[in-house]
Amino acid sequence: MSATTTARARLRRVRRHTAAPAAPAAAPVKAPGKAGKVATLRRATWAALRGQTTRAELAGEVRGAAGEAVPNPRLRWAAFNGTAAAAGHCLLSFTTGDPWAGAALLGAAMNSIVNVTVFGVTIGAAYVGWHAVKLVCLHKLPGLFGLLARPAGMIGAASWGQGTGEVIRTGLAEFAPWPVLLAPLLIAGGAGYGLFLLERRITRSPRRAPVRWLARVPLATLVVSSLLYAPGALL
Repeated sequence: MSATTTARARLRRVRRHTAAPAAPAAAPVKAPGKAGKVATLRRATWAALRGQTTRAELAGEVRGAAGEAVPNPRLRWAAFNGTAAAAGHCLLSFTTGDPWAGAALLGAAMNSIVNVTVFGVTIGAAYVGWHAVKLVCLHKLPGLFGLLARPAGMIGAASWGQGTGEVIRTGLAEFAPWPVLLAPLLIAGGAGYGLFLLERRITRSPRRAPVRWLARVPLATLVVSSLLYAPGALL
């Protein structure tokens, strides 16, 4: 055996004896259970109260905990709207002292269907009058005429809407009983659409979940009141 072969064999034996032992396999990390999630959320809340973290980080912890606790997005949607409806209905009941206050309000609107319709026509006419002035460019008139063009158009159209009471009353009598049957849907639908537009305006920019939840309360309360009113209206 040559000297070179002997040196290579000796070098292999030295490397084999000085090799580092293999690291043991890492134990799998267990996902935190429900108690662990609650503890994590509690620690984050306590840290936020002590000023050790920001509200944005706390909101992220809450969203993460909610997503892990209720992974189904449909259930989260139901909880979001259900709690908003319950809060609005309880507040309305506590304020008026009547758990059926929302349904009673819709019933009162049905008893004054002509006045409610006139009010809706007046609001719509005022909106059309304001934008009609812009469409024909009267607001670009010089001086005071341009400044007063839109208010004058809105007031004139609203005045016309206020005088449609007799026409509406005659139309309701002519097409009875369909106007009376469709009136609850139209009243609740119109009010709901208005509240929906208001909510969209409030939450147009990115908002935190509490603000979005508060903005949903009026619309959810209206839906509950309509559902409570519907059985009595169909009898």
